[in-house]
Amino acid sequence: MSVNLDKPHLWKDDIARSVDMYNKWFMRFAPEAFRTTRMQTAKSVETALKATANLTNIKPELLQQHPDVLPTLRMSTCPPIAVDRLIGLAGVLPSLVKSMELHKRFPRKLTTADLVYTPSESAMGASG
Repeated sequence: MSVNLDKPHLWKDDIARSVDMYNKWFMRFAPEAFRTTRMQTAKSVETALKATANLTNIKPELLQQHPDVLPTLRMSTCPPIAVDRLIGLAGVLPSLVKSMELHKRFPRKLTTADLVYTPSESAMGASG
């Protein structure tokens, strides 16, 4: 069915109405746990977008100041990155990621320099 296929100028309004309709339906009929989680997640995403200037400022200093943005950043990739995969790709200690994800804080003993990834020779495929 191609109702608005030839009318792209109507798409934005159609999408907005559709999203609004779904949001109203969801908030009315979804179980309380889903509604609460959705509201918390929406707030977390909004906070992360503001802190990162719409994902344009993702630097070690930002992560140190706002460790709570890590789950949103991890889930913003396509496909989302699992925690263990992120730890492996970033070459950081599991305790760093878990502290940021679970406790929403940056470990006191670590510095901004600990967030800067420097691949080892073995990670770069050097033979020796």
